[in-house]
Amino acid sequence: MRKAALTLSLLIFPLFFLLSYGKSIKTLKLSIEEGKSFEKFNFKKTWEMSFFSGGWCLPCPQGIVCDEVLGRTGKEFKFKLYDYSGKLIKERKMVGGKGPDEIDFHGWDAFRVSSSGKVFVYDSTYLKVIDPETLKIETIVKYSNVIEGYGNKYTFGSHGHTSLEEKDDRTVTSFESTAFYEDLTYYIVTYNGVFENFSVIAAAKKERPLSWAISRKRQIYVDYYQNLRLNRILSVDWKRGVVYHIPDIEKPAIESVDLGGKQKEKYLIDINPDKFKIGREDFELKYKSDLSQEDPALKNLIKFILYIPPHAPALMGLKVRGDWLMIITGNRNWKKGENEVLVYRLPSLSYEGSFFMPFPNQLRTIWYDDYYIIRNLIEKEDGYYFSHEIYKVVEK
Repeated sequence: MRKAALTLSLLIFPLFFLLSYGKSIKTLKLSIEEGKSFEKFNFKKTWEMSFFSGGWCLPCPQGIVCDEVLGRTGKEFKFKLYDYSGKLIKERKMVGGKGPDEIDFHGWDAFRVSSSGKVFVYDSTYLKVIDPETLKIETIVKYSNVIEGYGNKYTFGSHGHTSLEEKDDRTVTSFESTAFYEDLTYYIVTYNGVFENFSVIAAAKKERPLSWAISRKRQIYVDYYQNLRLNRILSVDWKRGVVYHIPDIEKPAIESVDLGGKQKEKYLIDINPDKFKIGREDFELKYKSDLSQEDPALKNLIKFILYIPPHAPALMGLKVRGDWLMIITGNRNWKKGENEVLVYRLPSLSYEGSFFMPFPNQLRTIWYDDYYIIRNLIEKEDGYYFSHEIYKVVEK
């Protein structure tokens, strides 16, 4: 029965796509008022830990679960469970692999805490789960067995990470097309439980990163913002059934689609990104870190060039929290490591004010319940480390 429902939904999708993709979208303007502050949220740092290489840390009901990669090869790693005071409760050393109770990757964005309190692992082929109490891994399902077209039409993707939000057993996230490198198409999808009632509610396209266009044979341009350009950034207003997403970080605009995939809107934000300054120190830090991981033989063959854009992108992220839509802009205080956030009231989208919040130089964030997780790249005498920081978002 479930298979039939999945097949039906995906038979309907091509027709929906043809009817809606070229359809004009209603465009609205989001205004701002200079000097108006928003002071309802307080970001309180509750936890911080630095690892030498890779890994991740996530808050869950049992404590903080971390994946610490041991050495640069990534073959060995440790799962660790800490309490919120930083005390180590349990750890489990493992060797990477492709078996049902193993993982062979440590991408920071492929791990999410589910509503059940367990850590879901979204690799390219299987959905796995880590039990925070035992730190054991279990395979739940192979995507292609429950999602018609997975692996042929779309995948979770590898070019950029995706937002993933869950409420009342319903998930909203996005897939890349299998030809993403050529067509830059991605799909916003929703499903219940373990991919039941799977449905594509919208299709969109990313802009081709400039570094892809200007890189030549034997030379590669290193773009500080490349991963962010490819990330599929979305957030859900569950109360009103609307998904907001950023199609292009360089443009001051966001789009929305309802959970039924019927109503789409575009919002132009009254900001000028040409005024958003860049911080060369963070650019050079990432550049040096990236080069330190490259094979010396490859560095002798290929010239790696640091690309410095004229200004920061217009947008860096967004998040729906309660009755507010927070839009994170590229206006950054580089010394403090904070970005400006514009806040709009839902559903009217009237302007409520702005504030600055912590934003990582790695440009990737995870939201879970009342927690906000970031990872910063830092340099020490013996190499480059990742500092994992967890903030609790408190309403005043």
